[in-house]
Amino acid sequence: MDGMKVGIRLAALILAAIGALAAVGCGGGGGEDKAGGSGAPVVLRLANTNGQIDFTPAVDYFAQRVGELSGGDLRIEAVDDWGNSSSDAEQQVVRDVSAGKVDLGWVGTRVFDTLGVKSFQALTAPMLVDSYALEHAVIESGITEEMMQRLEELGVVGLGVLPDGLRKPIGVTRPILGPADWRGIAFGTLRSNAQAEAIRALGATPAQVHRTEREEGLADGTIQGFETSIWIHQHNPALARLAPYVTFNVNLWPQMDVVLANPARLEALSTKQREWLEKAARDAAARSAALADKDAQTVGNSCAAGARFAEAPAADLAALKAAFAPVYAKLEQHPETKAFIERIQALKQSTPPEPGLAIPPECTGKAPAQATGGTGSAPAYLNGTYRYVLTKEDAREAGEPDLSPYPHVNTYILKDGQFHATGGFTGRYSVDGNRITFAPIEFDDT
Repeated sequence: MDGMKVGIRLAALILAAIGALAAVGCGGGGGEDKAGGSGAPVVLRLANTNGQIDFTPAVDYFAQRVGELSGGDLRIEAVDDWGNSSSDAEQQVVRDVSAGKVDLGWVGTRVFDTLGVKSFQALTAPMLVDSYALEHAVIESGITEEMMQRLEELGVVGLGVLPDGLRKPIGVTRPILGPADWRGIAFGTLRSNAQAEAIRALGATPAQVHRTEREEGLADGTIQGFETSIWIHQHNPALARLAPYVTFNVNLWPQMDVVLANPARLEALSTKQREWLEKAARDAAARSAALADKDAQTVGNSCAAGARFAEAPAADLAALKAAFAPVYAKLEQHPETKAFIERIQALKQSTPPEPGLAIPPECTGKAPAQATGGTGSAPAYLNGTYRYVLTKEDAREAGEPDLSPYPHVNTYILKDGQFHATGGFTGRYSVDGNRITFAPIEFDDT
């Protein structure tokens, strides 16, 4: 009984320490006040479902480019953690932009088929768009401009479709290579009917989770794999520890990001201001090559963080494509999607292949062993998930800018001396008597 009381008391101390830690670390994009008075810059608020905008390089570049083109007269201010990491966070962005709760937002093209718009489904056809060169070719061909025309059905305007990382299968205890590795597992993905259909075709169960829920599932074993890009996997240090096995030559689909605008807010801007937005979106859309370079540069950092890379044999690649045949048959029942798939397949035939990633030998094989709990400075009875609510009053007392929707639920996962928190915040903790010490890991954005 005494041990249980100690555990409860320490858990209470954890929540107090976490509250203080979050007050320092929960800031996001755009903390500056909107300037007032004559000649003040126009500030557009952009809903960002991630913990910080640089998790999405193309959207981050778009925001910076608007400031550059306008000389600071038009600014994009990211409102981070929009949707509080809920599984429908991207759907919330679309609805909130349409309703005018926020001026701009970005979402992956994958989400629109859950909202009744199927024009983007060809972009999530499994293993179709499988290189950054092909992403670029699709954007340059005008296909994505045609796809965006359907967004008016949702009451939003598409400013541009931007390239993002190629999404690969990531495994918790082993690499996910061919269909045999998929059967029977729960596989984390974001909300998308087409992506869920592809996962089911491989005999896995789609777990539609976003950020914090995904990390909880990886930590407690209810999810055995998930999909993300190499860069995101490295940029969030928690992921390489929770799920280290990256199948680097299986590109399930690209993440492609749509920047959305509220029609009335867009109409209220001047012609010049709209031109800056459109030019920034075009410039950001042309950055596919930078993403390919980023993947190559990331491998070393990812390996150092504990990731291990595996290559699916040719037979497994062929088996995956065969397993996806029913998915294509269903997608192609929609005439517009069928036409887009055929056009992308033609572009694929004429687009030179990219060189494969160079993986150092030491970055393959078995992942480094993780620390085990139950002894020492991280007692096992503290393992678990802790949540607390940050109110608007709490944020003001901590000196945080009044930007995010409140109340804001923050989640911390404690396991064997490591913590993972909302927004990818991560690090280690230790206990000495009745005192808990958190040592956060700083993000490396280089």
